[in-house]
Amino acid sequence: MFKVSYFLEVLPVIASKVNVTFELTLAATVFALLVGVIIAVIGYYRIPALYQFTRVYVSIMRGTPIVAQLYFFYYGIALYSAFVRDMTPLIAVAVVMSLNMGAFMSESIRGALLSVDEGQKEAAYSLGMTNLQLVRRIIIPQAVRVALPPLFNDIINLIKQTSLAFMLGVPDLMGAAKIEGARTFRYFEIYAAVMLIYWVIIFILGLVHKFLEKKCATMY
Repeated sequence: MFKVSYFLEVLPVIASKVNVTFELTLAATVFALLVGVIIAVIGYYRIPALYQFTRVYVSIMRGTPIVAQLYFFYYGIALYSAFVRDMTPLIAVAVVMSLNMGAFMSESIRGALLSVDEGQKEAAYSLGMTNLQLVRRIIIPQAVRVALPPLFNDIINLIKQTSLAFMLGVPDLMGAAKIEGARTFRYFEIYAAVMLIYWVIIFILGLVHKFLEKKCATMY
């Protein structure tokens, strides 16, 4: 039977690890955006050799499960790399999540860059704008408006992906749940608490996402 008293008791215990989830999400978001921008720019300008490499990279990252990527990196590559072997589980998870989500973000950013009308670029050149002025005044303002909603959705997915961090022993929300479960074996209440915490976080971010979408839609 579901024990409400234990559910209320374990809820703050698990919630105390939400800071680990947020730290992991923040670190992964920053580096995923960096990876995404680099790949998107390479794709936008179709830089020889690099473009073909990034297409293969994006295909692999988007076409394979992140769990497999996580194990391949932390247990596979670590056999041949002392650098990876010396990583803490938290850093290893952040790296894999960054590489994975960076591939998804790159498509959103590349699509946003391509959404800028070619006529506006030609008009900017006819007015004597340099490439830097074109990017700063024409491309970036419009691309950000288009890319922001899907990128925010990627960040929401990133938060849900952090639930895999416990598989490497990271003491996040799921890690705390695993410890409590091993102690009390009351998995029903424990994982109900985990789901509630994630749902509240995603619900709040979902409201922010909708606000951003409306704001971006009325920006121009």
